[in-house]
Amino acid sequence: MVKRDIGFLFDMDGVVCRNIPAHVESWRIFFGRHGIEFEMGDFLANTMGMPTREVLRYYFKRKIPAAEAAAHAAIKEGYYRKIYLPKRRAACGLRRFLKAAHGTGVRLGLGTGSKDDNVTFILDGLNLRASFDAVVDGGMVAKGKPDPETFLTLADKLKVRAKDCVVFEDSLLGEEAARRAGMAVVAITTSHRADEFRHARLKARDFSNIRPAQAAALLC
Repeated sequence: MVKRDIGFLFDMDGVVCRNIPAHVESWRIFFGRHGIEFEMGDFLANTMGMPTREVLRYYFKRKIPAAEAAAHAAIKEGYYRKIYLPKRRAACGLRRFLKAAHGTGVRLGLGTGSKDDNVTFILDGLNLRASFDAVVDGGMVAKGKPDPETFLTLADKLKVRAKDCVVFEDSLLGEEAARRAGMAVVAITTSHRADEFRHARLKARDFSNIRPAQAAALLC
């Protein structure tokens, strides 16, 4: 039984679903058409988890006005959805894990740098929205990961103290955001090797072999 209010905070891309290869390929296509060399390792280490506008600024090496960012994002996300749609499915064990956590009274939230259109594509496309008590997307915060604003805002929506939250992340920037927020981290190793995570005390490939009690124990 849960003795206090606990929050489990989930990143979306690479955690709720294994869609990072589709994102990588869509960025590769997009930047290739702008004559920019795109290297997967650089993307995973330095921009994965950032809002789209920040990814664009990183690769274009300049500030990106909001209207221009929106236009670029629409093109890139069109590539992504076309690539990922035939493969769209929830991460292994996720539905069971969410149901079990909810059954113990844990409050569940999703915090992502993706905008609401991609959140709709995943959560509604997989019938997962009702599994979460609150959602914070990239359009709802001023600063994306590795800034802790996403997770702190989500904890506030869940009415759970930051120190009583466990974050499930696949990106190093997301792990850093959780650390800055003062939250425990479970690393989902779909995008990085387990040894690349510096602060996560529990690491798993997916949700098949972990239980809510194991994650909650990180708060003890």
